Amino acid sequence: MKTSFKSSVSLCGILLCSALLAGCAETSDPVLETAKTPLMLGETPADKVVSLQTRTMLAGLACGPAWGDPQAFARYASFTVRNAAILRSSQRELADRMGSMAEFDQMHTRISNGESMRMLRMGNANYCALMREPFYVAVAMDPEGLTRESQVAQISQR
Repeated sequence: MKTSFKSSVSLCGILLCSALLAGCAETSDPVLETAKTPLMLGETPADKVVSLQTRTMLAGLACGPAWGDPQAFARYASFTVRNAAILRSSQRELADRMGSMAEFDQMHTRISNGESMRMLRMGNANYCALMREPFYVAVAMDPEGLTRESQVAQISQR
């Protein structure tokens, strides 16, 4: 219980800081306003990779104690190192599409906050129960698996 409370307090602090920083942005972009959760990204492989990374990051930060896995975030960190080239190229592709890396960073902050709010609405226990299997599948992916997974939506649209 104490761990869940501490997790929730930490996430609320992160959300507050992110909201304050987002409020310092010069102007609001309508495209960024709609990007409130990773699920609201497009269907390209790059969108899928960024969405997966965002959800996996939050689950790794918030759910390790609920899963009895003190290494959950370390698993996420290993996933990012192992898949760094794909993650970077996906982020660059979205940044190019949006016009700049600063625009991407704003959008990524918003989708991260959206996913955090989703977790808070669901409750930590429910969110972590839902994210357990997807988290462990994702963090086990190598670059080839991540590429395959990100292309599934693209192929199904043809």
